[in-house]
Amino acid sequence: MMPATLERLRAEHDNLERLVKLLDACHPTSIETGAKPVEVLVDTLYYLTRYPDVSHHPLEDRIVERLQKNGRLPPGLGEEIEAQHLTLARQGADLMRDLESAAREETMSWLLLETNLRLYAERLRHNMAVEELALFPAAQRYLDTADWRAIEKAVPHPGRDPLFAKVVGARFAQLHRVIAAEADCGCADASPSP
Repeated sequence: MMPATLERLRAEHDNLERLVKLLDACHPTSIETGAKPVEVLVDTLYYLTRYPDVSHHPLEDRIVERLQKNGRLPPGLGEEIEAQHLTLARQGADLMRDLESAAREETMSWLLLETNLRLYAERLRHNMAVEELALFPAAQRYLDTADWRAIEKAVPHPGRDPLFAKVVGARFAQLHRVIAAEADCGCADASPSP
């Protein structure tokens, strides 16, 4: 039986993959012409730098620490995952700044922004693949109930996901509609919370 924390992380990876696909689809001409509103891109980056960077990745980092403490991770794997998380957090913050610069037509071009968005998306996709292929199986195999309790205590559950919950946060209503339309999941009518 899979621990609830791992189930949550895998479900979040599925949701993050939707956002990665959205970032992959961003092209400078579609943003400049309004085909993909810049607000959708802003909301995507805002979400990625506020939810996964604040709750998802720290939880994975605690799993890494616990597995390392028990000597159950291959040498260097934990450090690689933690370095990936730091790179994603830094690059996400840089992209928010660069997006503002491109929108104001300052120092960042839409073309360079597109390249950076795709690199960020690929890094996020790679990070999830490493975790699903190596970290999650090790955690499921080697961590016991006491380990999971300690991990969950170290990183309290942040509460309702503001984008992928049954009731979507008002900040993310437009982004949710775009994701739902592209996924053709019939879930575009999720009501925003006040």
